[in-house]
Parts: sequence; structure tokens; C-alpha cells
Amino acid sequence: MNEARGLFEQTFATNYMNLKSFLSSQEKAAEQALELARLVIQGQIVEASLIEQWSLEMYMKYNVNFDIIKTPVLRLEEVSYWYSPKLLLGAFFWTRYRDYLIRIKHWDQEAVDSIDDSTNEIMRSLGNPNEIHSFDKRGLVLGYVQSGKTANFTGLINKAYDVGYKLVIVLSGVHNDLRAQTQLRLDEEVIGSRVDREGKPVGVAQIYTNTADHIISTWTTVERDISSEPTGIFNLNQRTLMVVKKNSIVLESLKNQLEYQKNLFSLDIPVLIIDDEADQASVDTSKDEDPKTINKLIRQILEVFNRKCYVGYTATPFANLLISAEAKTEDEGKDLYPKDFLVGLPKPKEYCGPEEFFNVEEDADDPRPSLIRPLKNADIEVFTGIKTKGDADKFEEVPPQMGESILAFLLTIAVRNLRGQRNKHNSMLIHTSRFKDVQSTVKDGVDKVFNEITMQIQYNENSKIVKAIKELYEEDVIPTSRAWPGKIQEFNWEEVYQELRESSKKVRVFEINGNSKDALDYHRYKEDGLNVIAVGGDKLSRGLTLEGLSITYYFRNTLMYDTLMQMGRWFGYRKGYMDLCRIYTTAEIASNFEHLAIAMIELRREFDRLAKAKKTPLEYAMKMLSHPTMTLTSPLKMRNAAVSNIIYGLTLQQTRIYDNKETFFSHNMKVTENFINKLSSQFTKTYIGSGKTGYYIAREVEANSVLKFLSEYKTRQDADKVDSSKIVNYIQQVNEIGELLYWTVAVVEGEPRGKSGLEKFPVQFGEFKIDSAVVRGVKAEEYNNQGQDKIDIRAIVASRQEFIDLDQDAIKNMKDKKEIRMLRRKENGMLLIYPLHPKVKVFESLSFSEKMVPIGIAISFPDSELDVSKIYEVNKTIK
Repeated sequence: MNEARGLFEQTFATNYMNLKSFLSSQEKAAEQALELARLVIQGQIVEASLIEQWSLEMYMKYNVNFDIIKTPVLRLEEVSYWYSPKLLLGAFFWTRYRDYLIRIKHWDQEAVDSIDDSTNEIMRSLGNPNEIHSFDKRGLVLGYVQSGKTANFTGLINKAYDVGYKLVIVLSGVHNDLRAQTQLRLDEEVIGSRVDREGKPVGVAQIYTNTADHIISTWTTVERDISSEPTGIFNLNQRTLMVVKKNSIVLESLKNQLEYQKNLFSLDIPVLIIDDEADQASVDTSKDEDPKTINKLIRQILEVFNRKCYVGYTATPFANLLISAEAKTEDEGKDLYPKDFLVGLPKPKEYCGPEEFFNVEEDADDPRPSLIRPLKNADIEVFTGIKTKGDADKFEEVPPQMGESILAFLLTIAVRNLRGQRNKHNSMLIHTSRFKDVQSTVKDGVDKVFNEITMQIQYNENSKIVKAIKELYEEDVIPTSRAWPGKIQEFNWEEVYQELRESSKKVRVFEINGNSKDALDYHRYKEDGLNVIAVGGDKLSRGLTLEGLSITYYFRNTLMYDTLMQMGRWFGYRKGYMDLCRIYTTAEIASNFEHLAIAMIELRREFDRLAKAKKTPLEYAMKMLSHPTMTLTSPLKMRNAAVSNIIYGLTLQQTRIYDNKETFFSHNMKVTENFINKLSSQFTKTYIGSGKTGYYIAREVEANSVLKFLSEYKTRQDADKVDSSKIVNYIQQVNEIGELLYWTVAVVEGEPRGKSGLEKFPVQFGEFKIDSAVVRGVKAEEYNNQGQDKIDIRAIVASRQEFIDLDQDAIKNMKDKKEIRMLRRKENGMLLIYPLHPKVKVFESLSFSEKMVPIGIAISFPDSELDVSKIYEVNKTIK
């Protein structure tokens, strides 16, 4: 029966994927695919009821009749029908904001539609402000770092006022700078009260100004937060906006004043509280039942009102998703777990996040060169010694690569100007320590070096500095831009140098911390653009936007996901200059960011899957990929975390990180030789399509043989998911339910003299020989492995190599790799063995021969019915 079920699904999947691309609806494609699947098993004895059950499973598994979800949502209840976008037809605030984005900020229609769609989903999850009965809605919106979350909640606020919400409180970070930045933005884009120095309207007031019916009062200004002294008696029955800092004194004052207003006027108004950076300060970290102060005060403010909604916004939801869903106290009410809804914002067009900066793609043919510039010992030693406050005297001078990063920044400004991006903001970030005395010393050192650089640019064309800039331009900037996707305009050195002489005069060096008077006031320089090197620490590590950030010199590591992600200020929009961006950091920090990128990708995929399955926030514990040394968030926020197992279904696992030891490679060569020799009589050499790559393929290899090989093959212990022991454990588990019983094993042969220019390198596995090893790691890894404890060769699986065992005609028009993996029968796995060419630079510190080369492996997994989770952190209070 299992065989009939597998054949039924394979036939359905293949035909459904092909048919839905040109039929008018998914339903018609599914109907035809089901008919073909029934015909294929017609000769087998299968009860009609079982076929109907299988048909229903196909509809569910392949999401037939599911609408395309633009904004994935998990809700506690079905969609609230009190809200419809039709309510906003002709509405004042949203219409004005939408027109402002298009006409004044020149956003394209797609981006505005995305905000419209996602805020509609959030609105559907809120309570009806015109309903007299009490409601208490709590939710979380998951965005991306530096991706426009403020624009999204600005749209939400405008819509909330349109439908009847009276009071909106925005909790904006823990620093004055971020609160003031948010207040300024909302003054311009919600209240409509800003004017420039000449008295001309700024922001939405340029579209049309407020009338008497559309006034929004505010208790806060750019200069003033909530204070213990009330600024007057406000009528909260009218639209009111407050932007407040997450500070105990501020929140205590706000709570007292709201309670006073409620008692004075017998208030019963609908309130919307938006918590920007909701994972910062808001999450309870107490060790007992008495909540921490900020968490307590936010909950007490919510308790003032009978009709209330709390919406948290964050790009790092780890702490929020680990809040106890059961926590409740008498005075503060329920904790801030997003019990009612979770909304995932779509990734904006042109957004560059961790996936773009850190190579997490599965395809070895990805043409983009790396933007990471690993720090060498000379720089690392300078900052490794700075560990405590007062270590500033250990910073004596700007180290070599920090100097290089400044040159890279000057080149970026010059090239952007030549590309037509003149008068745009340009920022460079230097973040090496949380200690302010160190930041001040580094700033002074950068100032000194920068002044010397600009003097040489202006007056000494033949100086060492100018020659170094030219070399950096010709050996780094030009090759990277040429290798970047798309056609990029190139300029000769003379053009760039002349531009440098002018643009370098306009760069300023700022120290951004509580000790400095410098401020990143981009608004003040909006006409001519601000060109700034910002040296700082915590103030630059969350919320605050660095406009036009291109070059980052970043040394400060952390072992917490959320802190590390928020420190990545380089994420955001880099249209027209992404190829010029650089991150100077250590290999360890880059590796941690890369793991984090994978964790976020998988979290969002899981989010999408649960949204399609119409799960609720209280039904499923969101899974968050674990790490050997990092934690999701601080230990006190991890109290409700529990670890689950690993599942590999519908994934490609490939080794890319290896121990930098000859014993490591010789061991793997030996176990691979034993494995291959046992299969040698089963191998058949073939070529797929018109390709030149040869494959020695053995089919129907029993699981025991593969398990023995994988249990002996060594993987690097901290290599995230590609852990041979975990893979063996998974295969053993699914074997028990009739999956991965048989394997296709393919030994990949390299092409003679490809783009790398390397000669063939024959490999001998005992009696089994191949003409040449596979060339990988040529462009990936232009760094010296000497002294490193690991070798990172990047992806080894090129193009569609993982699918060489499938029907090539059936998959030739399919692009989604996950969908193609669905075509593989659950009983069959795919193991690829890559004898790697040892003459590429990453392996140059080791000795190899024809009888001993590096061995990489890759496994393409089919879908699985195994009902377990990966090694993830999950919220144990979710049942």
C-alpha cells in the first residue's frame, strides 16, 4: 500500500507543478493531476475511500485553493469582520499618508500597496474601537532590521485614527535620540504639524493640512518626553498621540497622568499602544513573580483601559516568542505574549538583509562576490586587548584595515556621485567597543588619520595614501562591481580621483554616544546630504537609522541572536550602490551572522507554513534554530525555552566548513574510499543534459550502507545543521516509518580546465578512479587559511546537481527547489560525493595527493511524515 501511495503522490506532484503554470486556476490543475494519479494506480487494489483520502491529502499538502498570502498572519480567532479596507475609502489620515508616500517621497506603488496590505491584516486583528464592550488584543509584527517598520506602524496609526481610535501611544526605544527621531517622523507623517524654516509645510501637510475635524493633539514633542509635571489637561476623547521612551520614570509619570485623566473624566476610550523594538526592555526578565519595572509599567498602562490593543514591532522576535503565554499577575494583568496575532511583514523590494550580505545560498553558481573583508591579526590584536572600561590607552593608532576601510568609504562617496547619486547621505560605521572612553579615543585616532588622508588627496597626487586608494579602487572596487549582477557603470581612475578631491572635503567624523555633542541629524542636511564617519557603540546598535550606510568596521561580538542582529546597522536599502558596500569584521562574527541569517530564513518559512495552515499563536510554539555557542536572547528571557529535535525534510544539506587539519581530510578520504569501493560495481557514468560534468551514479543503495558511511564521515562540530551524527539520527528515525530506505549515490567528477584555469587533478579511490577533482572555493575565499582553525569553501552543490536522479524533462521548467524536492519519493534519498580540487587557495596550507583530497558531501532530502521538530528553541508554555 505504501508503494501505491508513493506512486499516487509522485504522479500528482509532477503533473500538478507542471499544469498549474499554464492553467487558469490551481483547482483545475489539481483536478487533472488527480485524474492522472488515479489512472496510474488503476491496476492496483486500492479502496475508493483510501483514494479519496489521498486526494484530500494532496489538496492540503500542496495548498490547492489556498490564496496567495501576501502577509502571513497567525490569529487566535477568525478574521474580525468589523474591519474592511472599504472603511478607508475617502478616509482622511490614511489617504493623505498614502498620497504623501507616492507624491512626495516617490515610493513606487508596489511598496505602498505592501504597507496597505500588511496594515489591513493588523487592523483586522485589532478590536473594534466603536464597540462598547471591553477588548484586550495583543500581537506582534515581525519585520526586518532597517526595513521600514516605522513606515508600517505610521500607516497603522493613520488607519487607526480613521476608524475611531482616540489615543495612540508609541513606545520608542530606550534612548532619547531614537524617541526624538520617531517623534519627528510622526509629527511629519501623522500629525501634519511640521513646517520648515521658511514656514512651508513639511511631511503630509504638503498634501493637505488639517481641518478642525482632523486635529491630533500630542503630549510629547521632539524636545520633550512625558514628565512628572503635567503640561496641561488634555481631552483624551479627541485624537491624541504620544511618543514616549521606555524609561521607568517616564512610564510611571504617564501611568499616573492617564489614571488621573480617567478618574477626572470617567474615560472609556479605545487605545492603541505600539511598542517599537518590542524585544528591548519590554520583556519581563524577573526571576520571581514580580515583573521587572518596564514590563510592569507597560502592563499597568494597558490595565488603565477597558478597550485596548498592544502591537509590538521587532525584527528580532526571539524574546517575545519566548514570553510565557500563561503569565498573569493581579495588578498587571496578562503578560505581553502576542496571544491574539502574529503578523509577518513581507520582505521589501530592494531590501538587503543578512541573506544578501552573508552567503547563505545553496547554489555554488551564485555570481555575487563577497562583501565581507575579514580582519587580519594586526587589527584583531588591537581590539582584542580592549576588554574593560579604562582600556582606551591600549588604542595607540588606527590599525591597517581600519585605515583601508576609511579609504573604501571615500571611494564609495566618489563613485556614488559619479553614478548620479550626488547629494545623498553617506555614512560609515565604526563600532569596536561599548565603552565610551574607547569610542572617544578611536574617534580621535580616526580624525587624525582622516585629516592626513584628505591632505594627501588634495595636495600630493603621488603620495603613498593616494597610491593606496588607487590600488584599492583597481583591485577591489572594480573587480567586485564587474562581478556584481547587472550592468554597472565603470569610471577610470582620473575621473574618480578628481571627484575624490571635492567629495573628501565634505566628510565629517562624529562620535555618537552620551558623552558627545555630535548628532546624526540627517534631516538638517537633507538638501546637500550628510557624509559622516560615525564612531560609537550602543547608541548605534539598535533603532537609529544610519542613512546611506556603505562601509562598516565592526569588531564587537555577542553571543545573543537578537543583540547581534540589531547591531547589523548595514542592513537596509542600498539601491544603486550595494556592490560598493563592505563589512570589515572577524571571520567568527561573520560566521555568527551567517548562522543567524539561516535561522531567520527558517523562522519566516515556518511562519508562512503555519499561516497557510491557519494555526493560532496559542496552538504552535514558533521554532527558532539553535546554535552551539550563541543563545537566542539573554538567559533571563530564555526561561521558557525548550530544545526540540532536528528534521531535514525538503532541505539540502552540504558540507562547506572543514577542520583545517590534514588528519581530518585523510580520515574522510579513507572512509569515502571504503564506501565507494563497496559500490564500485554498481556505478554507471553518465552526463546530465548538455553538461560536461560526469557523474558516477549507483541507485537503490540500501540505507545501512549509507548510514555506515555517514556515521564514519567527520563533519566539523560547530558546522550548524550539517552534523553527520544528527543526520544519521534523523535517517534512523525515518527508516522506522518506511522513509529513506534506498539511496541514489553519485560521485561528482570535475570538468577539465573550467573558468578557474586549474589543470585536471585525477583522484584514486583504491581501484576506483575519476579523471579530475571538482573545483570549488575559487572566488569564495580570497583569504589565507594559515593560522585559521577552519576552512570555509562556501557552497559545493552547483546549479541543479541535487536533482540529477529525477526526471529531467519533468523538472526543467520548475524553479522552486523545495517544490522539486517534493517530487522525490519519501523512500529515496540523494547523496552526492565531491572529491574537491586541492589546488584552490583555501587548501594551500595543506598537503594533498591523488590518493588524498578533501571530500565534501551533500544530501538532498525528500519530504517526511516524521512529526518532530528540528533542533530549535521553542516556547514550552505553548501546548
